[in-house]
Amino acid sequence: MGGWKRIALAVKAGQAGAGPLVSRLVSLARKHGVDVVLDTHAASHLGESGGHALEEVARVADLLVVLGGDGSVLAAVRAIGARRVPVLGVNLGHLGFLTDVSPGEAEAALEACLRGDFVESQRMRFEVTHTRGARELSRALVLNDAVITKGSALARLIELEAQVDDRVVATYRSDGLIVATPTGSTAYNLSAGGPILDVDVRAAILNPICPHTLTLRPLVLPDDREIVVRLRSAEDATLTLDGQIGASVRTGDAVRVVKASEPARFVTAPARDHFDTLRTKLGWGTR
Repeated sequence: MGGWKRIALAVKAGQAGAGPLVSRLVSLARKHGVDVVLDTHAASHLGESGGHALEEVARVADLLVVLGGDGSVLAAVRAIGARRVPVLGVNLGHLGFLTDVSPGEAEAALEACLRGDFVESQRMRFEVTHTRGARELSRALVLNDAVITKGSALARLIELEAQVDDRVVATYRSDGLIVATPTGSTAYNLSAGGPILDVDVRAAILNPICPHTLTLRPLVLPDDREIVVRLRSAEDATLTLDGQIGASVRTGDAVRVVKASEPARFVTAPARDHFDTLRTKLGWGTR
């Protein structure tokens, strides 16, 4: 057995046709004597009214099974917070870098987890703190990236000063700046021309978006560095965390990015590896 006493099942909203899969997974878990809690969307697929908010099921679960896409997994990991709860992602979305189990494999994958035949991988996260002067505005755990972009609809550049361990790296005149984890290297960072990192590489990526000076290229840093980005231009900007949480950034605000003390945890079949995912999702080697 995997030692799971209580499994939570979360389903992305609007997933028509997910009901039969939800029913089979719940039956499988209960057959193994495991308690199952459902979020509101999973409960609705079973015609039940006892569903809970994602944060509630994440708080009481030993394993969180997520049916959806990468965005659903990002939300689930954020709901877990610093608790050591692993995630099993079933892909009902598109690319699915974080959901490498297909719907057809979901029952076999959960069965393997229940009998202890799985591999747990840990993904580095950021702790991101947004401050204005001496006041802390927000603090959050981030799996993919922290992105600062221009807040105006006008095609104007913003100025962002980046420091690493109190040393100035550069002042970027650009559309914005991405600070990405190895997991986030295949997200916005990849679209912005940044490098792909193996998820086990202990590093962070600093990647300017459309910089005015073309010699400002993506920078890979050790993951134990403190990265601080300050808005120097007069226009407001926007801080976006994992593409899901947004906040306004004003002139002089600082965004501090450091390695979080607790990584995100995922479970998968022993036969899978990161290169399988990259080949499949990015179509490497296809013609």
